[in-house]
Amino acid sequence: MKCPKCGYWNRSSFPKCYRCGTALEPESTVSGMQRAEEVASFLKKAPPAKKYIRMDEEGKSASREDERDLLAEEMILLQKRKDRGRIGQRRLRSTQYGNDPTARFSYGRDDAEADEAERDASADAAPPEAAADTRLRNSPCEPHLMAETWKARRERGSLSHPPEEKIRITRHLLSARVLKSTALLLMLAAAAFGAYHWFFRPLAERNRPAPLTELVEISPSILGDYAAHTVKIPGEEGQSIYIKELRRSFTVTGGYAIIEVPDYIWYENSQSVTDPSVSAAITPYLVTAAGEHIQMDQISYEVDIPESTLILVTPNSGYAEVSTAVYNIQFRVEKNSTVTINGEDFSDLVSAQNGLISYNATVQPIGYNYFEIRTRSQYYRENTQTVVIYRAVQDIPLDLSTTLNNRSSQKTMKISATTLPGAVVKVETPHENLDLTRVASSGEFSFEAVFETIGTNTITITASYPGKETTVVNYDVYYLPPAADYTRLAWPLDTAWHYSDLLSNISSRVANSQIYVCKGTIVSIISESPQLAIMETGDENSSRQVLLENRSTDTWVVGTRYRVYADVFGLYNGIPRMVGRYTYQ
Repeated sequence: MKCPKCGYWNRSSFPKCYRCGTALEPESTVSGMQRAEEVASFLKKAPPAKKYIRMDEEGKSASREDERDLLAEEMILLQKRKDRGRIGQRRLRSTQYGNDPTARFSYGRDDAEADEAERDASADAAPPEAAADTRLRNSPCEPHLMAETWKARRERGSLSHPPEEKIRITRHLLSARVLKSTALLLMLAAAAFGAYHWFFRPLAERNRPAPLTELVEISPSILGDYAAHTVKIPGEEGQSIYIKELRRSFTVTGGYAIIEVPDYIWYENSQSVTDPSVSAAITPYLVTAAGEHIQMDQISYEVDIPESTLILVTPNSGYAEVSTAVYNIQFRVEKNSTVTINGEDFSDLVSAQNGLISYNATVQPIGYNYFEIRTRSQYYRENTQTVVIYRAVQDIPLDLSTTLNNRSSQKTMKISATTLPGAVVKVETPHENLDLTRVASSGEFSFEAVFETIGTNTITITASYPGKETTVVNYDVYYLPPAADYTRLAWPLDTAWHYSDLLSNISSRVANSQIYVCKGTIVSIISESPQLAIMETGDENSSRQVLLENRSTDTWVVGTRYRVYADVFGLYNGIPRMVGRYTYQ
């Protein structure tokens, strides 16, 4: 409550004023009396009320006060009471921190605030604008008033720092506390992250069971002569695992359920398979004792799809230059394979014994002739090869008979052909019995070719006509005498003297196509098409190696001993090279 003498505000529990010792009256009485006195004082000091003269319709005048002036005066008094109430509330709140009246100084108050009421009373006598200005200047939030108050307190020794310095110190302390708190939070977060990353996470991962895909063992295998994969699924002894794709159940034995999965089941129903591999996925189910099927993790792996067998025999390189209208293409496939040549089905030509196909291709004199061969056998993907046959463009047509064979066991073979009637025909290679009687009328002629060497013999025929370019036809025939005639001409190669004699006279032996019988073991295979192999014909004391080209109907195997009849072809890396025609084990 406020002291009636000095105006100092005291706690309501004080019987006397803390500053001057005057007896304090109850708050209710003082506040009521003060309000009445203030109202009376304001009314005395207030200027006389304005009066207004009103005229009625009859011309009579009446003087009366304006009620709005009274309302304005009451609002001014209400505002003053509100201001004093706010000041009193702040002082009362400051006294709640102890019985020591000086305790409120730590919250920004001093002795000058004790005269607040007196300044308000003096402000009451001033106009409203001056009173408002006085309240603004004396507000506790004014920096200059706070500075003066703190300066006075410092002179008395009750405060060690001015307000500006204490504000800076407070801000510094708050900043330091924020930094410390932030650093502590960061340290705690780092410690929690490290504990999770280095301890809890590894512990959880170690205790967590590994996925099924990491425990399953998958390895390639063979099942019924076909490629397959062995899948081993771990489980408890005696458990039953059902495979959806195979429609079968497997029992866990020795810690694993062992499943053999053929590779072809993943692509056998596809009409056209050209990709080199396919993705396989099996879905296992764990079968409980009650018969319930619990799905396990799906198991996936890649399956390589092998190509169907397609081996060219003639031409073995896929390219040939011919001068005839017909060329015999031979190739080998798997039995029961589907074969098409340039889109036409020739599956019925596949041999049931060895899968060989012999196809007479019609070759036009247009340059390059293309023959696309496609084959697909069961459980294999499609294989495609293109054979290119070149036949030069002919200004003068010269065609050999389509019934000619490219192999002969006789020393001579009859050749028939047709050309432009009236053309001049010549046979450039050894021949006999040339018949040109029908060339002028029909262009037909014939002769017998003579084969001077064992193996491939080339027959050359030319046709010329005035004003046209000469046509040249070359036709190859493989000549091989029967085994009885061929083998009886063979020389032995079973001693060091025979071997050294062959090396010393290699040129004459090649010119005469000398035949030798080679007995020994195949030690290595250099090439598969054509098959080239090294045969050891010597013994433990001396090495006598021979390079053999296999032109027989048998296939040689490393480590097997053979008797091969061959004719000399030349030298290879210092050892004789021969062409084997007949093979016997």
